[in-house]
Amino acid sequence: MTRSQTFLNDLFAGLTTSFAAIALGAAFGIQAFGSTSPRGAFAGMVGAALIPIITSIFGGTRLQASGPTAPMTTISTAVIALAYSKFGSNPEISDQFIAMVFMLNAILLILSGLFRLGRFISLVPQVVVLGFMNGIALLIWRDQIKKIFGLGGTLALAGDVLQNALLAFVTFVAILSFPFLTKKLRIPDKIRPFLPGTLVVIIAMTYFFVFSGLNLETVKLGGSISPLEFLQLPATYFPKPEILTVSNLQLALPLALQLTLLGYLDSLLTSLVIDKMTKEETKKEKELVAQGLANGVSALFGGIPGAQATIRSIILLKEGAKTRLAGVLVGIFSLIGIFLFQNLLSLVASAIFAGVLLKAGLDVFDKDYFSHYFSKKWYQKMVYNWQMILIVYTTLITVFFDLNIAVVSGTILFYLGKKYLSFKDVDSEEMTNVSTEV
Repeated sequence: MTRSQTFLNDLFAGLTTSFAAIALGAAFGIQAFGSTSPRGAFAGMVGAALIPIITSIFGGTRLQASGPTAPMTTISTAVIALAYSKFGSNPEISDQFIAMVFMLNAILLILSGLFRLGRFISLVPQVVVLGFMNGIALLIWRDQIKKIFGLGGTLALAGDVLQNALLAFVTFVAILSFPFLTKKLRIPDKIRPFLPGTLVVIIAMTYFFVFSGLNLETVKLGGSISPLEFLQLPATYFPKPEILTVSNLQLALPLALQLTLLGYLDSLLTSLVIDKMTKEETKKEKELVAQGLANGVSALFGGIPGAQATIRSIILLKEGAKTRLAGVLVGIFSLIGIFLFQNLLSLVASAIFAGVLLKAGLDVFDKDYFSHYFSKKWYQKMVYNWQMILIVYTTLITVFFDLNIAVVSGTILFYLGKKYLSFKDVDSEEMTNVSTEV
């Protein structure tokens, strides 16, 4: 293959994957900051643009697409809620506290790479991974349902509740049905990659919303930003001395540790999937350092943190990416998209992005184990029942208590069960596909 052919492969793969990155980045940013915050969609798109550039250049996985992910965004949402509840009277201090947590996460990821902690990924049982990913999915669904219907003290989306719910549900179903629809319409295989379901549905639903005249809440933006203003953002978000107090650091560190654990698991589990496809082996320590650097840079520009993104990385490979340039181009095209699409985002109903996030939760949730458990009658064997018990346990602890506690206690219980109760981990060969994250 000639250099020009390689470049064209990388160019088209990067362009195609950037569509998914932009749409999901905006959705995750809105989840983190809320649809009424002017930072929301912008923060997610910044992460979708900057993170893949850095990780593709410096990372340990040769072909990948990193960026904001559902698990990382779930914890980012908690960080942001805490910041605005504690420093709400001073938005500037709130933003700097958020940046401080995200930068602590970056430092911890870099340190985990420098101290060669990547090799310990093999010690985390698959049953525990499935459990906490299911917990993340349930948290995403819970948050969106509360936001749509105004439950649990959450302020409902502005406008008619049933109209918001219907718009979110139709968006969810449309994204879910899009691959089947393109096949039914016999759209040529060469064109399908340039019709990313999430982005196409967002555009189609926005057209419907605008011309329907529905009076519903839309995404709030704080105005457009120029490339020059974008380059000046680190001066705004870099934590100032007054935020770096012992009490604030004590408040920030547990959240940064949760983000670090998720970034570690997200990135290295995804790298295992990509390694199987490329027949290569990720340099785990290098990958962790690169993810840390990327999250730190994203935080300085007001973006949310991320990790290696499974679906986006797979799209990149399936679209024929050949070199690291493809991942860099995902970020560059996403960065261009920030300046092209920022003013159009204010037309999008918040309920549409709620539908996108409901679909993101479904992508995170592991469906294969539960399907196999019943279809293959695994419940007739005690070893699979122990697995199911541990998956459910880790899920519930993630939802109702704490992600770190879920992973640590679930791992300890697994090894105790392996020693005394003949536990065994999920065999990947028994399952056609184990979901990790979007």
